Amino acid sequence: MFSRHRQLFASAVFALDALLIFGSWLAAYWARFHLLPLAAPLGIPPMRAYLWMGAVLTPVSLLVLRSFRLYRSARTARLSQELLAVLQAIAIVAALAALGSYFLRGEVARSVLLLFAVLAAFTLCGARVAVRSTLRRLRRQGHNLRHVLIVGTGPMAAHVARKMTLHADYGFQVHGFVSALPRAEGSAESVTEAAGFPVLGCVDDLPELVERTGAQLVYLALAREEHEAELLALERLSDSTAAVRLVPDLARAFTLNASVEDFDGMPVVLVTESPDQGWNGVLKRAFDVVFAGAGLLVLWPVLLAIAVWIKLDSRGPVFFVQDRVGLNGRRFRMLKFRTMVPEAESDGARWTKKDDPRRTRAGAVLRKLSLDELPQLWNVFVGAMSLVGPRPEQPLFVHQFRASVPRYMLRHHVKAGITGWAQVNGLRGDTPLERRIEYDLYYIEHWSMAFDLKILALTVVRLFRDPSAV
Repeated sequence: MFSRHRQLFASAVFALDALLIFGSWLAAYWARFHLLPLAAPLGIPPMRAYLWMGAVLTPVSLLVLRSFRLYRSARTARLSQELLAVLQAIAIVAALAALGSYFLRGEVARSVLLLFAVLAAFTLCGARVAVRSTLRRLRRQGHNLRHVLIVGTGPMAAHVARKMTLHADYGFQVHGFVSALPRAEGSAESVTEAAGFPVLGCVDDLPELVERTGAQLVYLALAREEHEAELLALERLSDSTAAVRLVPDLARAFTLNASVEDFDGMPVVLVTESPDQGWNGVLKRAFDVVFAGAGLLVLWPVLLAIAVWIKLDSRGPVFFVQDRVGLNGRRFRMLKFRTMVPEAESDGARWTKKDDPRRTRAGAVLRKLSLDELPQLWNVFVGAMSLVGPRPEQPLFVHQFRASVPRYMLRHHVKAGITGWAQVNGLRGDTPLERRIEYDLYYIEHWSMAFDLKILALTVVRLFRDPSAV
């Protein structure tokens, strides 16, 4: 029954998408030739031709959408990921339609293709938002639930149960836990409750428990040392109608954007992964190039004036060039305006501190206003840095910190930035390193372009009132 309902729902969404795609195509034709005040030098093409084209375009679009796995159960998937997949699919469909129009000698107006892409993206995304909102509201009311058993009674199993309880809109009803220890060791009698749920039995009882509770999903949430219980559970569930989900125990691993990928049919857990891969990386790089390039073009008179000021204020070079460690631990030459006397690091590298006596008169002002960082726009433009990211450290400090600070090197899974989440929260210069790492890793885990824009806005707002600027 559960499987049949899921298939019916997927078929309904499939049919809805077909209607929306075909409707968007016809709406694009009508808007282009009958609604918008656009000239038609070759006259208005017959509706019949566009009907035939829509009949071909619709199944092609559905195949592209299906290739993005948009008709699988998305109960726990992020809405943003689903909408991004829809937009990518529509972009591919529009490109295929444009290619087909080229081979048909331009029989399809380019303006119709553009209108179709906009309308299809809007309607498909809107439909998914509406469907997702409706389903989540129904689940919070106790409808469309999936009945769940959790194998395990440890912290991992409790964590899974808490997530299911907190997210009532996901629609999971947890019936209880199943002890990992077999009955022979007396576990079923010794453990009666975990995380507020009853322990219904042990792994030997799984088939009977699935049938008695009507469980549709069984989550295996066991510690690594309980691998024998995991194998036994899988064996006992081999002829069960319940779907089995495996929650890997990564509690003792340093995880960063952990996920699972398919390697030629073999699932592989990605324990640490950079967030700016694929389209994310392209989008972030394009943003960096555009805004760093614009910044250099607009600010060149300011950069020139600062350079002249530094030269007149004290002897020595205009720029301070230093090796720093960036993405994947690679070194690069970071640029800054020189703010200290030339012999500032003659006795070795060290962090600056408040009212550092090594500063020049110009340097004190530049550091206070963070203007000494402006040359790093060039580092961003050439790809060594990003506008937003963890601040890069000197190789000497990286060597020291990686040996003493847990998870320190995880911050090098993204490009170093001119500004970052730690900096806009007042963690600059000689501030607690552990706190800075905490903020850097939070940024990497929760990265999005909206988050980058928020950090840039906070950087501008706090630029002139940052007490940690030295």
